[in-house]
Amino acid sequence: MQDNISAGGTLTRYVRFAKTTLEAGTIKPTIRSIGHRVRSSTPSYGLKRDLTAPHETPVAKIPITVRPMIDADVEPILDLHAEVDLTERWERQTRGRLLDSGIGRPYVAVNEDDEPCYVQWLFSSEDNDKVRSFFHGIFPVLGPNEALLEGAFTPVKHQGQRIMSAGMSMIAEKATDLGARYVVTFVGTDNIASLKGCERAGFLPYINRVEKRLMGRRFVEFQEMSSAEVEQARVLKPSGA
Repeated sequence: MQDNISAGGTLTRYVRFAKTTLEAGTIKPTIRSIGHRVRSSTPSYGLKRDLTAPHETPVAKIPITVRPMIDADVEPILDLHAEVDLTERWERQTRGRLLDSGIGRPYVAVNEDDEPCYVQWLFSSEDNDKVRSFFHGIFPVLGPNEALLEGAFTPVKHQGQRIMSAGMSMIAEKATDLGARYVVTFVGTDNIASLKGCERAGFLPYINRVEKRLMGRRFVEFQEMSSAEVEQARVLKPSGA
């Protein structure tokens, strides 16, 4: 499927991306990302949470609450000029692009000082066209009772506090305000830390996704998982230990 955006819109997006790449000093990871588009195959798990199922919200190691992201949160969590390593600058840059797109609903988890420690975007079925355009069709079309979580990011200085699982769990529950019963998210099969955080947040594997790149063209395949495959894909024991 081709993205429903104008050539001018595409050019503007690329110009902005080039500008932020230079500002952030992320030329090397950008080159790697471009090289990845020549030929690659990336497997991911789609995970789903039923918001009507019993679930105990994980407790972070520090007290946190979640709320919609505001302008004052942008610099503390996404500033490209902060003294962070190259990997984190790249992560900030990609989230900044998502924020600039204006799609979805970004939420932050904040500590007792109202400092943002974690950010993630929530999308409803009404966002399907915009999600398809921005993410180039890598997510399945959402049904009217489904929502999507994407763009999770925890700055390094806040990692190790189990903020992701607690924040993600609470943000997912905001989907009920959008009329959703199910919330889905996608994580690379080799990203064990994120898979653990998602399971603690109540998300279980339900679908395989393979994103293939060949000479700049993208192909995405989805395949429902059997119950045996679901159990094999889980990274936590059923007890949540």
